[in-house]
Amino acid sequence: MNRLFFLSLLFISVAACPDKKHSSLLANPAGRTGKPGTVIYTDTTITLFGDSSYKLNLRLFDTTNRYEAEKKNTVLTFSKQYRNQIKIFFRDSLFCMYPGIDFKDFNNDKIKDVMIFYYTGARANETYHLYLTDEKSHNLIRVKGFEELPNPVLNTTTNIITSIALSGTNYYGFYRIDTKNNLINLGHSFEENPNDSTQYEKAIRQILKKRE
Repeated sequence: MNRLFFLSLLFISVAACPDKKHSSLLANPAGRTGKPGTVIYTDTTITLFGDSSYKLNLRLFDTTNRYEAEKKNTVLTFSKQYRNQIKIFFRDSLFCMYPGIDFKDFNNDKIKDVMIFYYTGARANETYHLYLTDEKSHNLIRVKGFEELPNPVLNTTTNIITSIALSGTNYYGFYRIDTKNNLINLGHSFEENPNDSTQYEKAIRQILKKRE
């Protein structure tokens, strides 16, 4: 996949959902509203692993904070409902600009992982918290640092995650999630030169060459 085709896919994706209120990323939240300036609670719950007893709940408890990422405004809870009790596997405190949940494979195991919307800048640089889906153990594994990657896309052929920060000049970075579920920086990042259409292909070749 060449650089121009990759950018075309990215911009089509961004253009398809410019308004977060109507984006397919948002998972039908049920909210509680109050007077202007008061805290509003927004809850979204989904079922995992095709088993209704496994629940993932995204609870955005402060919609008045959509820009200060250092202040947590959301709690993500993964649990299992037994007959007489609920087992909590984890409860993570996060920042989410919007209460969005999406599903895409990023460790190239052909199983869709859980993406929790994190933040987007003025240039549609969308970022996400990532939780890998382990269907065998019915577990979710958070990938630390993934939320720093704008517009991440996995190439399943090369097993390379490309991140593009859109600005006056576009910045490319390349990553992979290893067998220990860690995010690895593959190097060869570059600032786009509009006069050189071979930068992307060269970077991919250099990364793949290291594996030979």
